[in-house]
Amino acid sequence: MATSRDTPNPLRPYYVPPSIGVAAERPSTTIPSTAPTSGLGLGRSARDLLNDLDYSSPLLDRDGPSVAEMARKLVDQALWKYTSVLLAQPFDVAKTILQVRMAEEEDYGPESAVKPRQSVRLEEFRQNSDSESDSDSPSYFTPTKPARQQDSGSPSRRRRSRGRNMAHTSRSDSTTPVPTRPTPAHQLRIRQPDSVLEALGALWTQSGATGLWKATNATFVYNVLVKALESWTRSMLSALANLPDPGTLGGGPAELVASAMGGVDVADSPSPLASLAVAVAAAAIAGLLLAPLDLVRTRLIVTPTTLPPRATIQAVRSLPSLLTPPSLIPITLLHSAVPTLFTSAAPVVLRSQFHIDPLNSPTYYSIATFVASAGELFLKLPLETILRRAQVSVLQSHHRKSYADATRSTSSSRASKQPVSKYSPLEPELRTVVIPGSYRGVFGTVYSIVWEEGSRFATPVAQRVRGVAVTTDVEARRKKGQGISGLCRGWRVGMWGLCGVWLAAAMNSQNNGGEF
Repeated sequence: MATSRDTPNPLRPYYVPPSIGVAAERPSTTIPSTAPTSGLGLGRSARDLLNDLDYSSPLLDRDGPSVAEMARKLVDQALWKYTSVLLAQPFDVAKTILQVRMAEEEDYGPESAVKPRQSVRLEEFRQNSDSESDSDSPSYFTPTKPARQQDSGSPSRRRRSRGRNMAHTSRSDSTTPVPTRPTPAHQLRIRQPDSVLEALGALWTQSGATGLWKATNATFVYNVLVKALESWTRSMLSALANLPDPGTLGGGPAELVASAMGGVDVADSPSPLASLAVAVAAAAIAGLLLAPLDLVRTRLIVTPTTLPPRATIQAVRSLPSLLTPPSLIPITLLHSAVPTLFTSAAPVVLRSQFHIDPLNSPTYYSIATFVASAGELFLKLPLETILRRAQVSVLQSHHRKSYADATRSTSSSRASKQPVSKYSPLEPELRTVVIPGSYRGVFGTVYSIVWEEGSRFATPVAQRVRGVAVTTDVEARRKKGQGISGLCRGWRVGMWGLCGVWLAAAMNSQNNGGEF
């Protein structure tokens, strides 16, 4: 049977069609009875159906990269990511410890209020001057008049001199609070609840380099799996919704900051809202599936280095279940979805509402992206603080349950007196490097940190003298709770990283000859 290409066209009688592709098979009178002939026809028909396939793609091109080159590129990317995690891990460990730590007011005495800087410096100067003038040194210039009695003055002067002499033997006038009860050996002594450098120093003093680089392998595996699983889920959902992959829509000159902070550009999508929903759903699914690995990572950070198990695989096996605990589902979804929603919606708002485009105005677009990334950072830190508190609460409940089960089995068998787990003897409570804060749900934890936990000091009181505001040397008033700053512990580390990424984007655009 002749095809339409072989028959002449009545409207174009002198047109000869070109001979492109596989020639059509001539009809034969014999019936093919062998399997190879049918297989050949099936292959030819498949080739005819896929005649629009691009055979010059990198996967099918023989002149493309070889398997060895692709493997070498994969190893280079893995080494680069592991090096990045290795450099940032000490700051991440310190930030996580500060987020988990509960600021207790009862740990410090009533004399430990932080005084203004001017009064502290004046007292230090007085102490140094008094210590330099030694009373045991001989006086070469002895006055001829009899010395007056120092205590013959007013009672207030005697009280001041007595207080000055007591300053040498008392530490109540120091700028740092003094604990009234001893700290356990496995816990860190951190006086300032938001000092990353103090947390790093305490970790180095207690455990050395091992304490600074805890959970490095778990962090690397978690970051790689989150990116891979999120990209795969986003591609699958985009294919099901008949939408382009939001991860392949970027590529502007100022996309480095947004991609480094975890966002994708959906402004070029034919349906931005649908692509935004796909990106947020993919981030939520990836965070929910990898929540047990994040729980293991938090456990390795908040526990001492002497508490086994310390390997990532062994810690995962020690979990009672590989499913996400029900109490972690709400905060995990918020921690994964809300930052992605903010960073992915920022390019759409910049283009549609403010008409800031990365091609026409790359400078303004880069600055706006930096501001959006900073906003995403301060939106993510409170959610991350609540998530860490919830994870430690789940770890403590698992430990108590394991201890109760081990105690019950030990009492029934009467083999040993102390309950023993697979790796070490069990204790009634999980040992942590700091006293963890309580978890009361999402909103309950926020209220506890802002209004109930610890205390903070207001600014010095400004009094008006003859209409002029004068800051007096009055001790700051103590307020209950940590305030908003208690939810954003470790924000300085995030801002340092964000500024570094933004400067790298600026230098990259200048090297490429583009406008920034």
